[in-house]
Amino acid sequence: MLERQIIDRAIDNGAHLAGLATMADLRSSPSHRIFPEMGSHTGIDGRVDAATPRDRNPPVCLESGGSVLVIALAHPEDQPELDWWDGRGTAGNRQLIEILERTRQQLESDFDLRTRRLHYYVEKGGVFLKDAAVLAGLGCVGKNNLLVTPDYGPRVRLRALFLEQEVRPTGPLAFDPCATCPAPCRTVCPEHALSGNQAVFADMDCPADLPARDGAYSRASCTNRMLQNDAEGGPADNGDVIPVKYCRQCEFACPVGKIG
Repeated sequence: MLERQIIDRAIDNGAHLAGLATMADLRSSPSHRIFPEMGSHTGIDGRVDAATPRDRNPPVCLESGGSVLVIALAHPEDQPELDWWDGRGTAGNRQLIEILERTRQQLESDFDLRTRRLHYYVEKGGVFLKDAAVLAGLGCVGKNNLLVTPDYGPRVRLRALFLEQEVRPTGPLAFDPCATCPAPCRTVCPEHALSGNQAVFADMDCPADLPARDGAYSRASCTNRMLQNDAEGGPADNGDVIPVKYCRQCEFACPVGKIG
């Protein structure tokens, strides 16, 4: 089957997980429906651009057809450097880009599929990667507002590739580890970003699938911690770059995907 061949290529090229979702399904996914009411965010830390109209650069998933290939790369706790921002992005993201580029070339040459690279940021033409990953069968969105996968928990990073041809989706997955979990992710956060329902969601005409499942996620509080992390990195006096090491405590607190 074509979908199996596509996924196998991505795995052979270095992805730890891969799956397919249709654009039709993505158009009705939670984040894409909430997006117009949330406003635009720019930059690696999710800063709000208050001068930006909310409907500027709508997500590419508003297209009527096609599919997305979603890949995941594991970011284990003992390889923190994969997630360090070094002035050129992160090593893990560069690996994801390389994996997708090799896969893209093979899909076009071997299967005559037309593809398109997708930007990481929704405001610049990307898709909401967590929603796409859920629909592709990679995992579920947890109480930590992160994608939680069976094998790696939330310790993964994602990228996606647009396919002009619609391919049969490989998800969603019947997987919900948060249902009986005491949610240590919600108490470990130094900014208390997962400590209670946020007023921003109170009057939203949106589905029940709010961020962190119940609207408990505060993007502003999480961003505050990232800004503090930003200040700890950057150019050093000797010309080197001190990497920015963003907080991952909610990831590491999650028991899913850990051995022992």
